[in-house]
Amino acid sequence: NVLGNLKLSITLLLVLSVFSSLGTIIEQDKLLSFYELNYPNSKPLLGFINSNIILFFGFNHVYTTWWFDSTVFVFGLSLISCTFIRQLPSLKMARIWQFYNKSINLTKFKLNFQLKNVSLSKVAFNLKNTNYAVIQQGPFLYAYRGLLGKISPIIVHASMIIILIGSLLGIFSGYMVQELVPSKELFHLQNIITSGGLSYIPQNLEGYVQDFKIAYDDEGSIDQFYSDLSLLNNNGDTVTSKTIYVNEPLRYNGITFYQTDWSIFGITLELDKGKVIQFPLQLITTSDNTRFWIAKLPFINSNEKKDDLLLILQDLTGKVLMYNSEKELVGETILGHKFFLNGHTLRVTSIIPSTGLQIKSDPGIPFVYFGFLLLMLSVVTSYTSYSQIWALKKNNDLYISGQTNRATYYFEKQLIKLINMSKTNN
Repeated sequence: NVLGNLKLSITLLLVLSVFSSLGTIIEQDKLLSFYELNYPNSKPLLGFINSNIILFFGFNHVYTTWWFDSTVFVFGLSLISCTFIRQLPSLKMARIWQFYNKSINLTKFKLNFQLKNVSLSKVAFNLKNTNYAVIQQGPFLYAYRGLLGKISPIIVHASMIIILIGSLLGIFSGYMVQELVPSKELFHLQNIITSGGLSYIPQNLEGYVQDFKIAYDDEGSIDQFYSDLSLLNNNGDTVTSKTIYVNEPLRYNGITFYQTDWSIFGITLELDKGKVIQFPLQLITTSDNTRFWIAKLPFINSNEKKDDLLLILQDLTGKVLMYNSEKELVGETILGHKFFLNGHTLRVTSIIPSTGLQIKSDPGIPFVYFGFLLLMLSVVTSYTSYSQIWALKKNNDLYISGQTNRATYYFEKQLIKLINMSKTNN
């Protein structure tokens, strides 16, 4: 009875809303340095939120803290208790035929009428024509309509319980992996970002990035980027493959592979007479979030002085900028073209891109989706009014009373209309 209390359920729901808001406002699962930089102890947010408070109370991973999960658990118990202690008995009572054999019993309702020379059979007939379920025994009549309106609160509770189960299942059994994979390379699920205590990351599955490409619009901006992705089993056989892009992931056995980012892994040069060298590229991000990739090539100039060559790429279009060690632009070239420097002949033969993948598994998603589907249906059906009408025929007097749980004014109009029809047809 304590757990099934409505006030307790509403309080727990409000507490969960506050906790969830914190998890939305404060960035989750970031590095320690991120919180120290963005929430300095010297200048707390709102006067009290700083990195020490966030880390101490676990606001950096709200949804996996003991106090959040405990609140979800107690809220679920409250919904279950309320369903079995209050709503199911209420539904059972709604289906019980209940007659009133004394006219004084009908006068306790706010809506009641005393009519002269009106046939009880006519009232019953008109009630049936307006989709009421009518039970009549001699001079007694009971009718009801809209039983679905009594079932809707039970469906609401059931849907919320299913959503909570799905959420907890995702927290404890789900995981997220992020990989930055060069084109033409294999990868395993190993760079784990988050994982639940009961999660299992399959070891008999590996991925292969067949190709990565970027589509540009007419203005030269990135329109979309694509990864040709294949999944292999332990024998090296392809079990599934797909070209993924943003908002079009690959799904396999409950694991979803999302396209999230891209980078440039390296550059291949042909030096002088056919010598092929591969250089790694380093990503540089400026303060205005401009990205470019840089590779350093050591050279000896004609004066026997070391003069490094810096190759800079801004995208995958094949344009390469060249700077000397003094950071002066000495030239530019494009993919496949030869250029000469310090007595050497060079040619950029290929640019090796890498694709950013986010791999997620959340066994609770089907439960959450199904729960929200039930919740939407229950919202629609909850607008159904549960109405009850009682009637008692005593001598030439007919006593009629009724009540409803919502849309009271509409119910009164319909009952008065039904009485007038019964008078007319009498």
